[in-house]
Amino acid sequence: MADLIDSLKQLQEVDGELYRLRRAREDRPLELKAVRAKQAAAEARVKAAEDRVRTLQLKHKEREGDLQAKEGTVRKLQGQLFQLKTNKDYTTMQHEINTLKADNSLLEEQILKSFDEIEQANKAKQQEQQALVKEQEAFKKEEARIQQEQQAIDVQIAELDAKRQTVAPHVPREALTTYERVLDLREGVALVPLLKDACGGCFRRLPPQVINQVFLKAKLTTCEQCNRILYFDEAHSTL
Repeated sequence: MADLIDSLKQLQEVDGELYRLRRAREDRPLELKAVRAKQAAAEARVKAAEDRVRTLQLKHKEREGDLQAKEGTVRKLQGQLFQLKTNKDYTTMQHEINTLKADNSLLEEQILKSFDEIEQANKAKQQEQQALVKEQEAFKKEEARIQQEQQAIDVQIAELDAKRQTVAPHVPREALTTYERVLDLREGVALVPLLKDACGGCFRRLPPQVINQVFLKAKLTTCEQCNRILYFDEAHSTL
């Protein structure tokens, strides 16, 4: 029985490290996803800035077109002024011309203002583009780092898998089945020492008869609470 516990302790050491490495490898794509999300957000900000520039430019062209059309109307009406035969018609047309000129003055102010708006929008677009370049560079660096770490983890996992193949055959099939079932259930920790009178996994206090069974090493003993296999170790336990 002592030899079985020793083999299980060796197996647990390997499996614990394997579990840690596999969890670490699973986390790497999540890290990459977070960096990619930052890049996607930067791309979205660039697109929004570009859309704003285009919208302002289109509005600017529309105003210029309106101004040109209204100025043409003013010139046309001014040319017709002296063809009118009554003072009333003359006054009415002159009022219409003055109204159009007032509208044109407002349009000119809006056009001048839109120049500034477009300039500011272009500056904002350039800033977002520069930020995107930085995010893209950061993504490439993180991608390279994560790939290197994944490769290193894969090498370690392969080495530990090979080591496990040398240890597992020394564990009887029934005991190995019990151990591996608990290993999956308890996230890589199937074997724990007694901590005084408690389980070293869930820390539940154990009945005296369970403690005696562990101490005697007559058979595999598991915790009734967490199902982990218990063992006695002078370094951890005090009876």
